[in-house]
Amino acid sequence: MRFSSRLIANKAPRTLIFEDAPRTTRVGYLKSVLPEFVGTATRGYGQRTQPLDPNETHEKFIALIRDESDPWDYDRESSMGALTEHLKGCKWPEFYDFVELVGQLLKKTDDEAPFGQAEHFEEYSKKVNAIFQEDGIGWALNEKSDLVRQIPRPVAKRAEAARDALTDKFGPARVHYQKATDYLYRHPIDEANSIKEIVSAVESVARALEPKAITLGSAIKLLQRDPRFSSHLLDGLERLYVYSNATPQVRHGHPEFGQPSLMEAELAHAVGVAYILYLTSVSRTDA
Repeated sequence: MRFSSRLIANKAPRTLIFEDAPRTTRVGYLKSVLPEFVGTATRGYGQRTQPLDPNETHEKFIALIRDESDPWDYDRESSMGALTEHLKGCKWPEFYDFVELVGQLLKKTDDEAPFGQAEHFEEYSKKVNAIFQEDGIGWALNEKSDLVRQIPRPVAKRAEAARDALTDKFGPARVHYQKATDYLYRHPIDEANSIKEIVSAVESVARALEPKAITLGSAIKLLQRDPRFSSHLLDGLERLYVYSNATPQVRHGHPEFGQPSLMEAELAHAVGVAYILYLTSVSRTDA
């Protein structure tokens, strides 16, 4: 991380940028990331040094964002110059469209390489995520070349552990859990549905342990009779259930307007992950 970025980060916690592509980030991407993967340079015997052609890539970008202009309308001097000028001036969501597009094209190039020699996408995603992290951009490129919200490493590890715990009789909860995570970490963020799905995931786990229960509330009451589980901790789960039912736009039809905040959705997800790990771990330990 460059000195100026460290200085900003150390002065005060930065709010991650979700709905903008700042000029500094665009320039950094165009100068330090893109030229390694998109260009016109060749070496001996006409072999390309970059896997993607700028004009072809620009044509695909224009088709993707449904722009009526041709690549040469942006810069008549060179295809790379035209692409650069377009990316500097396009709308911020379109810039991120391009970041994903290049990743998808590189993945295709890697798949078509003989003997799996090329690893362009892996290197590209590392460089993209490094510059995004340095600039405080809230998005990160995943293995599918989709931009998702950056997840702090400790949170990501816990989330992966919860996902991996949802197997066997807990398998049905995995669908709800994945939806909850997608709603929270993909664009556009949907806080209400994320809360609904993480509570549904915990409910599915609890009902797998207590098949006679028909709701999370009734499952909690039955689990409180089970000496393996702490009744005090289950009280906390009941409060999460009450919150989800009482909050507008989350679980049930609500007579009031409103929307849960991102902080509330993040807290609900973290608490849900903790309860998934707790319930599945205790049940399997004593099985």
